[in-house]
Amino acid sequence: MQSGSAPYQFLAGIYLSFWVFTLPAGADTVGEALPVPQSQSAAYEPKVGPNLDPQKTDEGTAETDNDSFDDGSNDPLEPLNRLFFGINEILDFVILRPVAEIYRAVVPDPVRNGVTNVLDNLFAPVVFLNHILQGEPERATATLFRFLMNSTFGLGGLVDVTSEMGYPRYDTDFNETLTAWGVETGPYLVLPLIGPSSFRGGIGFVGDYFADPLNLYLNNRHHRKHRYWLTVRYGSTIISQREKVIETLDRLRENSFDMYVTMRSIRRQREAHMAEKLKSMKTPKETQ
Repeated sequence: MQSGSAPYQFLAGIYLSFWVFTLPAGADTVGEALPVPQSQSAAYEPKVGPNLDPQKTDEGTAETDNDSFDDGSNDPLEPLNRLFFGINEILDFVILRPVAEIYRAVVPDPVRNGVTNVLDNLFAPVVFLNHILQGEPERATATLFRFLMNSTFGLGGLVDVTSEMGYPRYDTDFNETLTAWGVETGPYLVLPLIGPSSFRGGIGFVGDYFADPLNLYLNNRHHRKHRYWLTVRYGSTIISQREKVIETLDRLRENSFDMYVTMRSIRRQREAHMAEKLKSMKTPKETQ
């Protein structure tokens, strides 16, 4: 009996260590809980909870089919997950949602779009690297072109000039890269401040964090006095993404008998959607 529970106790220990280690970077994958197209992305890529992106969500599926999709399996850490889920819900109710509402009321829509564009542009080097690792040179080239053009002619990414030129944004992350490499999803996890994820998603998050040039630069011992910019970035990401899903999360809460199960199901739908997307991207190349 003890030997059977040992793996889960080991996972719980890793999970707690992961929480303590990654908490300062928590917001970077805040848009990953729901089906990706960011970023996905984002992205992602909801990083719902604090991490919900309506552009990545089939709301009809999320609100009507999630119970049938979730049989409760692959959640060996459910007591711990429910604890963190409850903490996230309290933080959302007390802090995130009110701040997101103020952000929406005070900041004009064009400015909010500009903030989103800047945040997306900052993550573009990570997206570029993941496309390379996934064997997608065309998407990697398009992402690099978007980053260079938006960073210069788009005023640091404030304006998305490349979409007007016919270069759409291709979201991806290291979780998708691991999926493309055949890594299994692993147990379901609820990450503090981030929300629904998986063991593979947690590893993917850490990979993205350490692959981000801005993180590497600001965490260098010679530039640590400027690390407050990381707080600005992550805080802006959380509030920006939370503002986008105020109504979506409200509807989910109104229509969910158990919000924890609903969010777990949505996360699993996202994982299935991501796997199908990657499969469809590879199939045409393999049949030529």
